[in-house]
Amino acid sequence: MTSGARKAWPLAAAGTAALIAALITAAIMATFGAQLGCVGGGATGIAGGPAPAGKALSELPAARLHIYMGAGARFNISWPFLAAIGVQECGTDGHCGVAPSGCAGVMEIAYVRGSECSPDPSVPTLWERFRVDADGNGASIFDPADAIFTAARIFRSDLGAPPAGGAYEGYYRAACSYYGACADGIVDYAHEVMARAVSFGFSQEGWVSGGAHESVRVSQGAGCGGSAAVGTGASGSAIVRIARSQLGVTESPLGSNCSKFGPCEEWCALFVAWVWEHAGVPMQGGTAPYAYSGSFYGWVKEHGGRVLPPGATPSPGDAVLYGWGPTASEHVGIVESVLGGEIVTIEGNFGDRVARVGPFPPGLAVAEGEAGPIYAYAEPPGLGHEGGRS
Repeated sequence: MTSGARKAWPLAAAGTAALIAALITAAIMATFGAQLGCVGGGATGIAGGPAPAGKALSELPAARLHIYMGAGARFNISWPFLAAIGVQECGTDGHCGVAPSGCAGVMEIAYVRGSECSPDPSVPTLWERFRVDADGNGASIFDPADAIFTAARIFRSDLGAPPAGGAYEGYYRAACSYYGACADGIVDYAHEVMARAVSFGFSQEGWVSGGAHESVRVSQGAGCGGSAAVGTGASGSAIVRIARSQLGVTESPLGSNCSKFGPCEEWCALFVAWVWEHAGVPMQGGTAPYAYSGSFYGWVKEHGGRVLPPGATPSPGDAVLYGWGPTASEHVGIVESVLGGEIVTIEGNFGDRVARVGPFPPGLAVAEGEAGPIYAYAEPPGLGHEGGRS
């Protein structure tokens, strides 16, 4: 919740930490029983979102993962979203103490009256108002289970977070409210949280607004069989959600070609690689190896994806390649939607920012301001498109 410096919570010894983790896991498992069976590959899902898959399993320690899932089930909130907040605030397995700002614990909840996090000393802090004893040992902000369960309660009771399965936009707004701003000069908070949540398995059901032109059907939360958004591959809807979350992001300073997506060079391809990677496409080596837009043509072929000719009908999440071929490639973007005979794209480094382009007929890309005609579409390997291709 705060971007200030944090002081680590001291533990007596490594053995103490292991014991605490074991006790927390046991308490959560006792409370939620079969609802947490998916952690070990069982057959039952939970109310708080999809079964853990992909980066959630590889990056989150089992004890901490159980806590996020338990809090999601108890308060009917997306546990990948909670986990993304926790990692943003205190790392994957941190034990944060009281920050100079007056926030504390692994979720950096307002804790000290009269501090930056809770300026009015006469008003109870968020911790005082919403604290939860998650494991029966008395509520302590320094107990990860209590802090995570309390944050879940704050999101649902005070910040308007949707229930599990709710819209991406609702969770994005909740992240903005938690931090106090969507972004500032220190961190692009809400975008980073949501990108991480998607990589942990965040999924939603229903319809979300696609702007002036369309609405897009997105994936439904998965059960123990795996997440619809991540796992062995990405989904087109996950790629589109992440690309949309970056709309308006600029290079800094303007004209420098320096962006959050990779090295300081022309960054349209870095943007596509960054989005694909955050959606679960295995882009080895970060974004830097994919700085040339034509690299997607060969990389997709080599890794089991499909390259489609310019006259084909693409699907959301595909890369759209502009120029005269992979060795004369000028630009690349992401297909957001297909509207009859027209497409809408989201592109990095379009006017020095991430921008939505279209709708436009693919054959008239140059008239829309693109650097060249479309010469191919590249489908990421392992991509499962909802409904197939036209």
